[in-house]
Amino acid sequence: MPSPALPSCIQDLPPIWARFCLDIERLLLHDLALPLVHRHLLLACSSGSDSTALLLILHCLAPRMGFTISVAHLDHGLRPESGREAHCITDLCRRLGVQISTGSSNVARYARLTRSGLEEAGRTLRYRFLFGMRRRLNADLLLTAHHADDLAEDMMLRLIRGTGWPGLAGMPRWDPSRRLLRPLLHTPKQDLRRFLKAINVTWSEDASNTDTRQTRNRVRWDLMPLLIQENPRFLRNIVRLHRQAEMDAGLFASMVTPLVQGAQSENTRPTERESEQTGLLLQSSLLRKLHPGLRLRLYKAVIDDLGPGQTLHDSLLRLEQAWQSGRNSATIQFPGSKTAWITPTGIRFTRSSRTPAKETPAPCD
Repeated sequence: MPSPALPSCIQDLPPIWARFCLDIERLLLHDLALPLVHRHLLLACSSGSDSTALLLILHCLAPRMGFTISVAHLDHGLRPESGREAHCITDLCRRLGVQISTGSSNVARYARLTRSGLEEAGRTLRYRFLFGMRRRLNADLLLTAHHADDLAEDMMLRLIRGTGWPGLAGMPRWDPSRRLLRPLLHTPKQDLRRFLKAINVTWSEDASNTDTRQTRNRVRWDLMPLLIQENPRFLRNIVRLHRQAEMDAGLFASMVTPLVQGAQSENTRPTERESEQTGLLLQSSLLRKLHPGLRLRLYKAVIDDLGPGQTLHDSLLRLEQAWQSGRNSATIQFPGSKTAWITPTGIRFTRSSRTPAKETPAPCD
């Protein structure tokens, strides 16, 4: 029996699902204000329902929005059925006339070599492949199929780890530094599956998603159903909170960025102690004018600018306390070989080649 015809534009969809796709278009054009005409979008796709829906939605929107799409698929080599799933997504792309680039990795081996968990190893290799493929294909943006259920799980995991506001509200829809876009982040998974069923498109189920040895899956299967049972509008509330966090993040950035830029322009010559380090001095005359909450965000922004390494909330609080008490020469270590130390005139932030002791308190986002 021949496969059912696939939609190629909005007009091929039932009215309710055409409006569903147009909601995604409005998000891209108005909420995020992204210029997509003549852009090349690379979609990260497995053969699961989420990325299959992303592919079909963007395929239908492409003619009217003026962008082109291609697909990248990485086989992690963890499950016997992964080869069949790679074949399924390749066949779907062939039927749609969409270019697909595939790759494979040995996640289990990488996890052993790096002494990391399978989930962490898989994520590292997946994004390494995806960003590498985006550069190779000269694509403008990388798109993933994270949806509202993923957002809720991410928020719960961040809450468990102790993440601060506004990072507590979860992953961003648009990450300009990585040119990473999540256009379905406010869309429930149930709606994506209903969309695929309406157009007679099937998908594959990843059995590893039911393995409750992983924290994320315990959140998904044990915690999330209880929360939704308590409030069926829970996902809608998550989306509303995420929108508030996006606005707050923008507000904080508008307040902190000029302070960082001003400090950079006024930065003094490093002392002999700092001669082999790079860093920035925040003058106490500036810090005394700021609310303590704004000072903490300024510290975090400066430390993040020094390089990789997650900023820790408890360390930020210790830094604030040390500065307020005037403990000259006191130092606070941050992951990534970064140090803040109190001077008679302010706080000097540096990064050196020496690796400081690891911090273990909860992160602050």
